[in-house]
Amino acid sequence: MRDKTEQILNAAMKVFVKKGLQATTQEIAKEADVAEVTLFRKFTNKQNLFLTVIKNVLEKQFDSQIARLAKLEDTEAFLIKIIENRLDTLSKNSSLVRMLISESLMGNLDEEVDLPNMIFSSLEKGLKLHYENLGQKVDTGLAARHLGGIFVSQVIFKNDRPFHLLNEEEKYLLARKYAQSVLAIIK
Repeated sequence: MRDKTEQILNAAMKVFVKKGLQATTQEIAKEADVAEVTLFRKFTNKQNLFLTVIKNVLEKQFDSQIARLAKLEDTEAFLIKIIENRLDTLSKNSSLVRMLISESLMGNLDEEVDLPNMIFSSLEKGLKLHYENLGQKVDTGLAARHLGGIFVSQVIFKNDRPFHLLNEEEKYLLARKYAQSVLAIIK
């Protein structure tokens, strides 16, 4: 049963990346090699399927990790881990991210799947939790906006190599530079 769901989610992601929200449920069902009625049984409608795909790829993985990472006492280490995690996920899913940004800029997305808002809100929650654990008062909104800009720019602007293809040392060094830039603006 779970295999069909994964099959549908993978197919939906491919079709949404190619066609955005203009993709039809018939196209998704064909790509998934399932009957269209199967899509509606599992996801009710195209919007619910789209929301599930986006949250599955970009949000679920991060929200659980950021709460765990927020417990780190070393703020630079906390930021480095967040940056490495987000850049790796966004880099691996850059086609999906570009489509989401495009749809967002055209005003086609509900706030619930608006990528910039998703990035900002989960970052701000994690940053607030981290600084509350340390007993420090910091402008987490500013830090979250700065991090969000870093993440989106890494996907949009050309790089010699995508983040997920860098070796571990290169990833760490880049993430450390970005973490230090965040620390500099919030001091």
